[in-house]
Amino acid sequence: MTTQFFSISSIILFLISSTIPIQTATYFDDFNDGDTNGWWFGPSHANPSVYGNWRVENGTLVQDMGGDGFIGLIENFTISDQIVEASLKFNGPAGYGGITVWFQNYNNFVYIRVYPGASSIWVEEWIEGVRNSTSYPYSINYNDNLWYTLKVKADGISGDLEVYINNVLLFNHQTTTPNRTGQSGLINGNSGGYFDDFKITLLYRPSRNYLPLIIR
Repeated sequence: MTTQFFSISSIILFLISSTIPIQTATYFDDFNDGDTNGWWFGPSHANPSVYGNWRVENGTLVQDMGGDGFIGLIENFTISDQIVEASLKFNGPAGYGGITVWFQNYNNFVYIRVYPGASSIWVEEWIEGVRNSTSYPYSINYNDNLWYTLKVKADGISGDLEVYINNVLLFNHQTTTPNRTGQSGLINGNSGGYFDDFKITLLYRPSRNYLPLIIR
């Protein structure tokens, strides 16, 4: 059974002589219910822009329409500080997939995509419609047909991204975008692939304001 929920808990940060309570919340979807309730799938971030072939098959989310920049987002809330993770599997000969954070619109968002066809992980920032792209070397063989867990820790104050594969820290990336609050989700393209076990862990800082979470 798919579990989609926000669970609220509190942790304590110790700063010098004071303690500050911080709330966390978690959203999780394993797609085992066979639907995409709670998700929004828009047109591709490409020209010409087309809608992808998003669907759930055998408890996994699939998108295999050819094209670039198919985006899926969790509906109804925007966040800043977060840890986002998902299991990914890629279709050859050129499929890629990854995580989207701080999506405000198609001109302002950040995504981290694993691209086996280029033996790299790309971090791309779109700032007022201008793309800034950085690639980091990482090799995956499509023929292995394996699942990989991509995890991104996004700090909305510093702009730092920590990027992990299978819980191994690969690199830190310093973003330049000033737009560090938005929706989170997935991105996919070329020959596409599969997603599973999508999870967001939110961190509430006392000094920041957030839109209310919608409990489903």
